[in-house]
Amino acid sequence: MAASDKPVTDVGALTEHIDSLLERYLSLLDEYTKLRASLSELQSRVYQNIARANFSAERGVRYGQDLYDQRMQSLKRLVITVDDNNTPSYKIVPVTVIVQEETPVQTLEPTEKPSDGTTAEGIDASNEKEEKKKTTRSRDPLKWFGILTPMPLRQAQSQAVEAVEQIIPRLASVDAEMVDVEIQVRRARKKRAKAEAAVEKAQEAQGLEKAGTHEAAAALPSPSPPPSEVEV
Repeated sequence: MAASDKPVTDVGALTEHIDSLLERYLSLLDEYTKLRASLSELQSRVYQNIARANFSAERGVRYGQDLYDQRMQSLKRLVITVDDNNTPSYKIVPVTVIVQEETPVQTLEPTEKPSDGTTAEGIDASNEKEEKKKTTRSRDPLKWFGILTPMPLRQAQSQAVEAVEQIIPRLASVDAEMVDVEIQVRRARKKRAKAEAAVEKAQEAQGLEKAGTHEAAAALPSPSPPPSEVEV
């Protein structure tokens, strides 16, 4: 019996592990459903606010793709990290863009002398310092549409930023984690099936061993009764 106890214990442990994985999967599924609902709500509110901004805009002004700056660059970047289970996690982080200022460069011939008494070498050195100056410019997309942007357009921007920075990365991370949990459940079920098969084989072998023992005991000759005493 000692040989068949261990597989039974493994089957029970695997069953508990599968139950915990399924519980985790259900919680992830609930979070995924809520995130999808939040994303749909945010998207509808973004479109509604853009429509309100266009409705209240001045004649000839429309907030859409026609006014986008074709030289635009992304203000956010995606960072993907992988844990020990090879499950990816997504995160949006801001990008700090350093723009070099374009300053006119003044050049003087070696024979020329400036009116203020400075040398040509000194002016070249100052120009080089000015060329190396770098400042961070504001790259708010709302400024593409002018300085005084309507409030619905600002609300649409904040809602779109919330969707991109919070909802969508978490939604992708939860989806990847759900796929990993599904793989773990399938593997655990296969292990449990193998453990149950091993238990059944051990029980069958034990039953055959007991049956053989009974048959061998039945095949042995019965002992003869002791001889009765004879009176002389």
